[in-house]
Amino acid sequence: MGTSARTGLASRPGRRRDPSLEPRVVAAALAVYAEAGWSGFSFDAVARRAGVGKAPLYLRWASKEDLLLAAFGAHTTAITITDSGDLRDDLVEYTCRLIDSKAGPDGWAFLRLHLEATLIPALHASFSSQIANPHVEGARALLDRALERGDLWPGSPTDLMLDSLYGAVLIKIILSPPGEREQLAQNPRSYAGQIVEFVLRGLLTAGQTGEEGGQPGR
Repeated sequence: MGTSARTGLASRPGRRRDPSLEPRVVAAALAVYAEAGWSGFSFDAVARRAGVGKAPLYLRWASKEDLLLAAFGAHTTAITITDSGDLRDDLVEYTCRLIDSKAGPDGWAFLRLHLEATLIPALHASFSSQIANPHVEGARALLDRALERGDLWPGSPTDLMLDSLYGAVLIKIILSPPGEREQLAQNPRSYAGQIVEFVLRGLLTAGQTGEEGGQPGR
């Protein structure tokens, strides 16, 4: 090859990055993981599902752990924690956010990750720090402030309260038939209000039993 030809190749600009590639890949990653789990999750499977070559995946993500966590990060709806001063309304809003994140199209991938992350060291630490812990810590802080205001009985088991809300959402979604799950995703507030009222009434009953004559601040 002549000098001029080599110079022409060297000066040719590189291929422009396809802006649609990453959204397609992360959507495919969640779909593959939801269907096949960790054992069936691979760059090959994701590339086939996204209709792309494997090379771009290897250039962007160092491992399949990185790819899966990036996919969850890109598609996670922020579970915001509102502290308006009205504990019941804030908990209903929080529970609605939980339902949105679990009953939507990517919900089965999230449910599977909850289970498999406890068994896979490569996923557990990153899943806890990047996905699970932030909104749980935010909800716990919300309940701590409610205790300080006197909205809950002193010594109320706030961790048990969060477990009750989170567990109720997971079980409802897992056990509901597809049509009912779709309705839940479209109208999460109805069920969220019911479970929050149930948990708060349980705390009130426990507080009345343990605190004779006492009253919470609200």
